[in-house]
Parts: sequence; C-alpha cells; structure tokens
Amino acid sequence: MLSIGILLDWMNPNITETVRLLKERGARVNPIYPDQQTIDLSSVRVENDLYVIKSGTDLSMSWAGIVHAQGAATLNPYNTVSMLRNKIIVTQVLEAAGLPTPQTFIGNDLKTLTPLLEEGPLILKPYRGTRGIGISVLWDPSSLIDLSIDGPFLVQRYHKPDGPDHKIFNIGGELFGIRRIWPIRKYEDKLGEPFKVTPELADIALRCGRAFGIDLYGIDVVMSDGKPYVVDVNKFGSYMGVPDASRRLADYILAYAQRATSREPSEAVAKPAWAESQAA
Repeated sequence: MLSIGILLDWMNPNITETVRLLKERGARVNPIYPDQQTIDLSSVRVENDLYVIKSGTDLSMSWAGIVHAQGAATLNPYNTVSMLRNKIIVTQVLEAAGLPTPQTFIGNDLKTLTPLLEEGPLILKPYRGTRGIGISVLWDPSSLIDLSIDGPFLVQRYHKPDGPDHKIFNIGGELFGIRRIWPIRKYEDKLGEPFKVTPELADIALRCGRAFGIDLYGIDVVMSDGKPYVVDVNKFGSYMGVPDASRRLADYILAYAQRATSREPSEAVAKPAWAESQAA
C-alpha cells in the first residue's frame, strides 16, 4: 500500500476530495499540519513513500526540508518548491528563460523607489509573499508615505490589465485556464470563469514549467494592451475552477508516488532550465 503524506495548513475542497479519492484507490494518506503542533525534532523522519508539499509556511517547508535531506520523495521536488517561494528568484528564472515579465526591480529601502515612481506606477510585492498578501499598487511617490514592508521587496512596472487576470494551471501537461478578478474579495472568487487557453498562452505556460522542471503548477498572466506578462508562478494552487480537478490531482499524485517507490526519477519533466544553465 502506497503511503502519502500531505503537508497542510488547511484543506480546501479540492484537496479534501483528492484525499478521499486517494484513499478509495488504496493509498494510505497522512495529513500533516506542522503549524498546529509542537514537534519533537528527533521524531521527524521519512514515514511515507511521498510527501506532497501543499503548505508553504516556514514550519511546513522546514519539515519538508528535513525529510528531503533524509532521502524522501517530495511533490514538487523540495529544491524547486523552496525556490518558488522566492519571487525574486522566480522572476529572474522567468527572465532568463525569455518569458515575458514586467520590468522588475528589487531592494530593501522603499525610499529608493521615488525616482522609479516619477516614471510611472509600480506594483510592490513581498519577496516571499503568498495569496496576494502585501501586494499593492504604488501610483506616485506619495504612495510611499507611512508604507512599510518586512524584508526585501520586489517591484514591477504596472501594466493596466485588459480585464481579470489569466490563471493557467498545469496538471501533468494538461492546461486549464481560469480568469479571476484581483484582488480576491472572497474565497468563491477563486472559481473565476473558465477560458480556452490560446496557443500563445499555452506556449508561455509550458515554457514556465520547463524553466523550473515541473508540470504541476499554476501561473498568473496579466494581459495589457493585448500583451501577456507572467507575474507569478505557484507551486501548488487551489485548482479552483479546474474541471474534475480532484480526480486529475489524485491521478497525478498516485502516479508520482508509484514512480517514487519504483526508484525512477521523481522529477515529472526534464531537468529545469535553471539547473542546466548552472551546469553549463
């Protein structure tokens, strides 16, 4: 019997149903909530054939890092998930892969943004932000008054969207498009409106996956004046609005766990572009 541990901070409806389907197919599923317990560090050891990293909290990532160091298979690969938490690195990898991104600046001192804001608005993002927390549009230098941010920041040129954002999910090479408003006002907004992924956006989405060596992820694309800009890559989104998402996720996770136990390479697709460039 396959044993699958899922690192969580909470369980959304798609994951709840995915867990049910995995159990129905004979897998033993162990939900793990690191943030809801005090842990004896010596007790953290590899006890599952696969660990699914659904939560990106610091404690969950620490847990995942410990079992990864002990040889556990993780989904997505731990090193890639860790990289995807850092928007600075993510944006540089996308740029290096030739993907369309807004002009991007990084720093620590918000006061240094004044000259950039005199040239036009920016979007400010915490470098380890998640779920849209801490993202704000800076329209001019007056936007910096009384503004503070914890840690390094990333700012990108603001491009006025043509409408709701384009969210594209990839599950094992299948692409699904959802248009969502931003910012999300309530959880149900994540359902969005399905759209047919155009060949241009499909090419962008698949190239994003190849850049990181994964095929389970989501990307956020802003269309502005008809031009696409990739503004984020998500390690494991909610998959809200994706048709039959729970079945597709269960299929993918089960196949990944089977490859892990057969000692085949756990990476779902080719070696990531960033790793190939380092080896060159």
